[in-house]
Amino acid sequence: MSSYILALDLGSSKIKALVAQINSPDSWQVVFPVIRKSQGIKQGMIDNLEMTVTELDNMLNEMEGVNRNFVFKQATVGIGGPHLEIRTSKGVSVVSQPDGKIMEDDKERALKAAQACVLPANRVLTQTIVKNYIIDGITKVKDPTGMKGLRLEIECLLIDAFNPIIRNVDRLGEMSGFNFYHLILPYAGAEIALTHQDKELGAAALDLGAGTTSLCVYEDDDILDLKVFPVGGNNITNDIAVGLKTYVDVAEKIKISEGLALAKKAPKGAIVDLSQYLEAADEENKINKRFLAEIIEARLSEIFEMVGNRLKELDRFGKLPGGIVLFGGGAQMPLITELAKEKFKLPVRIAKPDIEWYKETSDPSFIPALGLVDLTLRGLSDGREGEGLIKKIINALKRHFSL
Repeated sequence: MSSYILALDLGSSKIKALVAQINSPDSWQVVFPVIRKSQGIKQGMIDNLEMTVTELDNMLNEMEGVNRNFVFKQATVGIGGPHLEIRTSKGVSVVSQPDGKIMEDDKERALKAAQACVLPANRVLTQTIVKNYIIDGITKVKDPTGMKGLRLEIECLLIDAFNPIIRNVDRLGEMSGFNFYHLILPYAGAEIALTHQDKELGAAALDLGAGTTSLCVYEDDDILDLKVFPVGGNNITNDIAVGLKTYVDVAEKIKISEGLALAKKAPKGAIVDLSQYLEAADEENKINKRFLAEIIEARLSEIFEMVGNRLKELDRFGKLPGGIVLFGGGAQMPLITELAKEKFKLPVRIAKPDIEWYKETSDPSFIPALGLVDLTLRGLSDGREGEGLIKKIINALKRHFSL
């Protein structure tokens, strides 16, 4: 009997879902991807619950129609949006064993101490990322279990979210018959988009979504920063709609079919015939392709400037040897890596996770959902006691595989 898990990326433009089959406790594969147009979601946040429930139910019906085993009561859902905030925190515990051997209980007490920070009333801790442990104030390690010391310190990043947003997500789950478990979507995408070498050297993962652009910065195998900007591909579409005096849905088609990120690379004299996108055609429905590229480049340059300013605040602008790694739907824009190289003064590439299913599809908009699956099965905590999807999965696997 196979075990399956479901990961959901509730994007502003598309809802992406991945059903992954668990082959063993450390092996999984994507067996069914689903993508549907989003309804009721803006900048990664639900703003019309009824519309979102309808689309999610349609997606679930589609999945069950393909395979009757694809019936889920729980799922990992990505939390994204500009409302996310990141904080550094430390916690300390005294090693309890008489011989000074560090046990899991010592780590748990240090973790709870780090999580005991006071948040505003409308904020909720959503995910805890453990960076390092420090033994007796000197030795820094990733996992101190079995080592010896008197005092254990933990260094964490705490990611908190706007409480009403989380409540809306949970309400969506209830209305669709789900128990949702939360993981931070930008972090999940960055974790699978970047290689171990990228994280060691220092790199930035940039998720170019429809409603938001998310930045995660790594160095020395640690995440340094996470920031979500409230602009994305939809802003480019709106600019095109205004510039060409057309409807947004038409502008989206033109962007996808004809768009370029770098105006100077547009073929000289190239013309875009708008008649194939419009019902009414006349002589004015032709534009220079460079004009279209200028509209796109202007907005992308603004987005990259916001990201660059954040890197400057971190004193990392132009100082990340691993460069910039792009993913998300916006990463499919032709010549976007060339524009990014000019703006960031760093090497730039599109993410290519080492996953068989992704090698066949190569759709960078699915990378955050892949990250959700991977984080779930890697056993990372969602930061809230008693709600560990990981523990339930691991226990089920132990029963199934007789571990």
